Amino acid sequence: MKSERNLLSVIDETLALLGEMRSKADDEPLETEPLPSLLKRCEDACAALDTANQPPIGMIHHFACTGGTLLSRCIEAMPNTVLLSEIDPLSPIPLWDVDFAPYDLLRQSQTGIRPMDASGVIETFLASLTAMLDSYARTGRRLIIRDHSHSHFCTEISPAERPTMRDIIQSRFPVRGLVTVRHPLDSFLSLRNNGWVHFAPDTLDEYCRRYLLFLDAYADARILRYEDFVEAPDRGVRMMTDVLALPYTDHWRDLLPVIEVSGDSGRKSDEIALRPRREVSADLLNDESDCYAALCERLDYSRKADAAPIRA
Repeated sequence: MKSERNLLSVIDETLALLGEMRSKADDEPLETEPLPSLLKRCEDACAALDTANQPPIGMIHHFACTGGTLLSRCIEAMPNTVLLSEIDPLSPIPLWDVDFAPYDLLRQSQTGIRPMDASGVIETFLASLTAMLDSYARTGRRLIIRDHSHSHFCTEISPAERPTMRDIIQSRFPVRGLVTVRHPLDSFLSLRNNGWVHFAPDTLDEYCRRYLLFLDAYADARILRYEDFVEAPDRGVRMMTDVLALPYTDHWRDLLPVIEVSGDSGRKSDEIALRPRREVSADLLNDESDCYAALCERLDYSRKADAAPIRA
């Protein structure tokens, strides 16, 4: 393997350097690399060996109110699959109302008067993830992370000011990613209904501008439209398991009633079907947003509020 060759080459270079040092006269100045640097290179090569044999971490990315909870439940119904829901160690959305969290080191470190900086949070998060992956590997389980893209792209913090969740995890582990979407008019109406508009101005144009930034950040990921999943659920689940390299079971529907994940904000039911569009306000009906038009064009959705979501 390439990583094994890299490790062997580092060892060979180190031995050759030590031999050169031994052959030089004691009073001759040595032009050598500092020992700590050599040790660091060996450690990095060993780390590369560890990650080379590790299966990729599956990641699913979507905006709030786009059907992501239902899709995530379908994923967790797959054999030997563990899904962590709405993960983002850099989320600016506070959870101070939770007073008792004895197992949550990161949360407690951020709620005190001397919180860690972002780099410390990321290192702590990755260290925890490393231990978790080792534990799951011993029991033959695969890990899927559903990130909280809303925290990154739909809050007052500029999306460009921080790394994506994939950037964070991919810095240490191989990943496979999937993006799921829903018609932006439906998801924005639900966002308003739930009181989750955490950005300004509160307009469809601004929402779609952020949605486009999100799609650009994950431009190389496969996309599944929620409407396509609802039209053919078995085909949609097959597609998700293929992208995330998961085993598949035909019995996933039977498991849905017993699977719960965070973020279930929609009109709750295990029935897989399109729901009627919420009432569209006059300001949205009259919105001639360029970003809305560009987003609908990019995802092949109809722009008309009184038409079916998928463009005919």
